[in-house]
Amino acid sequence: MSRSKSVIRRILALVTVAVMAAVCLGGCGGSGTKNDTAGSGEKPGTIIEETDSSITVIDQANREVTVKKNPESIALCYRVAIRFLLSLDQGDKITGIGKTEDFLEMLQPSLKDCADVGKGVVDIEALAELKPDLFFHKASDVEGLEAVQEIGIPAVGIEIETPEDILVALDLMGKVCGAQEKARELADYYNNQLDEIGSITAQIKEKDKATAIVMGSSIGKVADGTMLQGEMLEKAGAVNCASELEATELWPTAGTEQIFAWNPEYIFISNSESAVYDADDILRDKNWSEMEAVKKKHVKVMPAQIDSWEFPGIVSVLGIYYMIHEMYPELVSDETLENKVNEFYELSYGRIFDREELGY
Repeated sequence: MSRSKSVIRRILALVTVAVMAAVCLGGCGGSGTKNDTAGSGEKPGTIIEETDSSITVIDQANREVTVKKNPESIALCYRVAIRFLLSLDQGDKITGIGKTEDFLEMLQPSLKDCADVGKGVVDIEALAELKPDLFFHKASDVEGLEAVQEIGIPAVGIEIETPEDILVALDLMGKVCGAQEKARELADYYNNQLDEIGSITAQIKEKDKATAIVMGSSIGKVADGTMLQGEMLEKAGAVNCASELEATELWPTAGTEQIFAWNPEYIFISNSESAVYDADDILRDKNWSEMEAVKKKHVKVMPAQIDSWEFPGIVSVLGIYYMIHEMYPELVSDETLENKVNEFYELSYGRIFDREELGY
């Protein structure tokens, strides 16, 4: 055999070994997940495999996760997901959480006794001790999801920042929790409400649309066109002044000069627990006195006092109805808004709150 042919064969052999090693590392390791599913073309929520005892799905971090069917214990440190679980009638299965709220504990008193598994950031040690059947976490924290997976706990990543995300998350969580029927009921409600909202706002002529912004926890921060609150404004029939703002962060800073230049007719303030100001701070500030929204007293904190209607989830339809009611009261009356509120809480949590309880 010639020297050149021998060299070529040795090179081909080395390449084969390297490829086999790469395949093994990508597909043979892990603890119930595969991270190479992003290129598979499967959408989040897709069931890859189902047996009598388990289900394998693609989560919203594009990971393949195998979970036990009908899990008996669930943990999470992504607070947004708690409302989804309560709406899916899974509240009594929650054994570990991060931060909670008085409203959530009112709905599910057992949350007060749940183990602390990290506030936003996963506490691996606490989670390993708790050993839940299933863990939910934000899809953007793939490192955290994988760390949980490494200790043998199925970790499902979810994303709830757009209407489309909300529907996918609802479907995904329904599948892995064994609550598909309730998930479909909630999704149908959400879609029907968005369709009804679309029919209502279709009556608004383009020239008659109000200009508006949603401000965040500090003055000058606004919801751009990529945020749920920005989409809510547009679905409510408004022109979001900040829709084209170039954002490099959540709640980007537009600054007061830019807001003065926009001169919106309505300002909605995020009902955030971290807010450092309220509507009166804007209405009483002489620097803002010439703005249309201030002159007409169209500066409102988003309701409700104990359950934010701009929170990512199907509750956001109430926020949209509220925005329409404020900007176009002839299209959504006070009575209609109250009926919509009662319908949502009855479906989601099995009870109705009066206006004083909710604070709207």
